[in-house]
This record gives sequence, structure tokens and C-alpha cells, in this order.
Amino acid sequence: MTQSPLNIRGAVDLSALAPAKEQERVKEQLMTKDGIEVVPGPFVRELTMENFQSFLELSLHVPLVIVFHSARSEGSQTLAKLLSSEIVRRNGAIGLGTVDADTERQIAQAFQIQAVPSTVAVLGGNPVPLFQGTAGPEDVTKALDSVLQASQQLGVSGVLDGDENGTLPEPDLPPHVKEARAALDRGDLDAAHEAYTLAIKDNPGDEASKVGLIQVELFQRISGRDPQNVLAVAATAEQTDIETHLLAADMEIAIQRPEAALTRLLGAIRHVTGDERDRVRLRLIELFSIIGIHEPLVTEARKQLANALM
Repeated sequence: MTQSPLNIRGAVDLSALAPAKEQERVKEQLMTKDGIEVVPGPFVRELTMENFQSFLELSLHVPLVIVFHSARSEGSQTLAKLLSSEIVRRNGAIGLGTVDADTERQIAQAFQIQAVPSTVAVLGGNPVPLFQGTAGPEDVTKALDSVLQASQQLGVSGVLDGDENGTLPEPDLPPHVKEARAALDRGDLDAAHEAYTLAIKDNPGDEASKVGLIQVELFQRISGRDPQNVLAVAATAEQTDIETHLLAADMEIAIQRPEAALTRLLGAIRHVTGDERDRVRLRLIELFSIIGIHEPLVTEARKQLANALM
């Protein structure tokens, strides 16, 4: 087994998760037992694109682990069974998602999985590499203990109740926001764009919908593009080739490489002027909102942007 340290500060935020205000509304609806949130849902579930987002939402309340397996790898199947057994033994303290890397390639790509088995923890919306390769019972126990310890530090300490049909309660959202979420669930970016636009028109102060619209527009720009090809082209492009670098930065955000995206555009903005510089500046501001304006990565990037514009 190749072990990776649990690095909370190095984790990348999953920007599609519910905004803080919505998270609080959900928390208010959860039952508590001895001061601990009791979260509806099974201990172990097979993940698909249909239930992937709702599973990630659980990470705001309960520590999660995802194991990527394949029928072509006996070792990955053995590891998935071992993890399932250990998760069930912990009685809801950690949730497990199992992903068939052959059939759910979009999920595997989102986590940049290169080989199976691979195991990732998700804590408070942050994906953290746990280990790659097979592992024995002792290694699995130690890894899950590390996940629990890290989740306590982050204040994520709820427990699943084991209900196979249980789901998180839905926050009370404005109609157009609900429409946008539903459109995203079915992969209709155009409908989501229209719904978020209407939500903002109804409530110009709806910052969450503004970020949602920015995210939708990003995914519209990269829709149908191959990440490897986009980044390969950008690797040899002149820094003045704004179109190429804007697209590459979008792709880096989508594949959870925010630092690379910001570094790319901060480099580009120093080599262009006029309208092109303004385009890069505006895109950086959009990416700041997606990553989170209070994230240390963004705080430092904003300082660099200010210096570049002087």
C-alpha cells in the first residue's frame, strides 16, 4: 500500500456543495442524540452520477470515504469489501461510497483517479487522498481512524442512521433556485443558466445564485472538451494567447486544480493590456468566487492580482 498523509490544508474545496446558509438550514432540521447530529442515510452505497452530488453533501455532516474499484482488479474488489465491513462496524461514524471506475468514469475523472484501487476521504466538502493500492485490515483501520480524527478537527462529527432510503432534508429554497438545482441534476446546463438568471432577477442580493450562475457558465464553456487536450495545448501556448489560457484555467477549476488555474491567469495578466487584460481580470474574479473569497489561496491571489494591475 502506498500511504498518503491526510492533509487537510492541501485539500480542494468542492465548490458545488450547498452554500453556508443552506447548510445551516439543513442542520436545523436534523435530529440530534447526545449532542451529535443524526444524519439519514445508509452506511455504504454504490455511487453513480445520479446520487454523487447528494453523497458529497453528506460530507458537510459526516466524514466520508470513497473507494474506486473495478471488476478487472481482484485486489480492488477485496479492498472494497474490507472497507465496507469496517465502515459497517463503525455504525455510521463514517460513510462509504463505492465507485465502479469502469462505468462511472466521470466520477473517477473528477477525482483524477489513475489506477484502482484508489481511496479518497471527503471531509467537510474537501477531497483528501487517503491511499492508493490494496491494503490489509490493519492499514484500513489506521486510515479510517485518521479520517475520524481529522473530521473532529474540522467539526464534522455527525453519524449516519443506516436508513437505506434516508436522505438529507432539503433546505427551503426559492422556486427558481430549485429549478436550477433540478436542471443541474439532469445535466441541463442551459435550463440551469436560465433558472439562476431568473433567481438573481428576483433577488439581486442572492450571492449563492450568482456563484451558481458563474459555475454553470464555466461548465458551458468546457462542455464537450477533453481535459488532457485542453491542458496540452495550453502547455505550449504563448502567455498572450488569452483564449487558450482562459479555457485551460476553467478546465483546471473543473478538475480540482484551483492553484494551477489562478497561477496560470496571474501569469497571463502580466503579458497583456487593454481589453485582454480586463477579460483575464474578470475571469480571475469569477474563479475567486467559485473557490471561495475567504480561502487562503484566493487571499494570496488577490494580492498578486492587485500588484499585477499596478
